[in-house]
Amino acid sequence: MSDPAHNTYSAIILAGGEGRRAGGADKGLLLHRGAPLIEHVIATIAPQVDDIIISANRNIERYRSYGHEVIRDNADIHQGPLSGMLACLPVCRHERVLVVPCDMPNLPDDLVDRLGPVNSADISIAQVDSQLQLAMIVHRNLAPSIEAALDNDELSLMRWVKSCNYHSVTFDERSRFSNLNEGI
Repeated sequence: MSDPAHNTYSAIILAGGEGRRAGGADKGLLLHRGAPLIEHVIATIAPQVDDIIISANRNIERYRSYGHEVIRDNADIHQGPLSGMLACLPVCRHERVLVVPCDMPNLPDDLVDRLGPVNSADISIAQVDSQLQLAMIVHRNLAPSIEAALDNDELSLMRWVKSCNYHSVTFDERSRFSNLNEGI
């Protein structure tokens, strides 16, 4: 831990997807510059947070080998990132939780610093060129809101974010938020 101010944040890395756009592959384990995508994400966010939880539904032992807790969501239903967040939030040590996908290997080294100061918003989310990104800090007390969305079959993460009290933080570096779907 390089900065004691960051010990007030937990992190969830979302690695539980079906990998439909990656030909069914487990995206977090796909290689990028010689290492699995998740290794790049862990290396970038670990100095920024106190604890990391990995949301995964496949290759559980492989993900555990990174030394962080791995939580499964209800894998039989495939409800997307909201389901992974809901499963992991109760395990997070802190009220503020950084949420990032496993397939953004170039996240900023100062992501938490830039998203962190949020005043009264429940969510602080990265935005590039007017597009919200799946890189955000959420308040752990949003679990009931996520559960309600899932119960109503509202699976869109961005629709859920927009239904909450959120604040967006503009980033100019589009490449920092490139993911597997954008040809990393």
